[in-house]
Amino acid sequence: MPTGAKLVGSLLFFAVAWYAALQVIPTFPEGTPMRYFPLTIACIGLWQGWYVMGNRAGAGFSAAIANGLRVSVQIAFFGLLLFSLRTMFIRSAGGTYGADAFSAGVAALELYVEYFLQSLTIEIWGALFVGGIIGGIGTEMAARAWR
Repeated sequence: MPTGAKLVGSLLFFAVAWYAALQVIPTFPEGTPMRYFPLTIACIGLWQGWYVMGNRAGAGFSAAIANGLRVSVQIAFFGLLLFSLRTMFIRSAGGTYGADAFSAGVAALELYVEYFLQSLTIEIWGALFVGGIIGGIGTEMAARAWR
């Protein structure tokens, strides 16, 4: 059921994810295609803001901050997972892994770790953590306003 908290949470975490994705772009090698990267990550933020943050709103401000941080970490997790799997599928379509599905799966995990280590900057995680706190508080305020 749509609520004001779900709407506000989805919009706030869309913005948080968009801003964090813009912080990620300079860390990629020159010439990496980034056409849909911010929008894709922002859609993950929209999804997490609606289903996770919106459903947990109304439990108090300390729970809202914790849930906002949780949503930010989930945005990073699903974004890293999505783009490591995307890279693995692109490479496997080019015949990089041959017919061995196990090596493709291991390569996806290696790509996940590589992308995670690449994302360990204060700009990216600072945007996610500060945005998660602000998004959690904003969603909690919306839940209180539209009870």
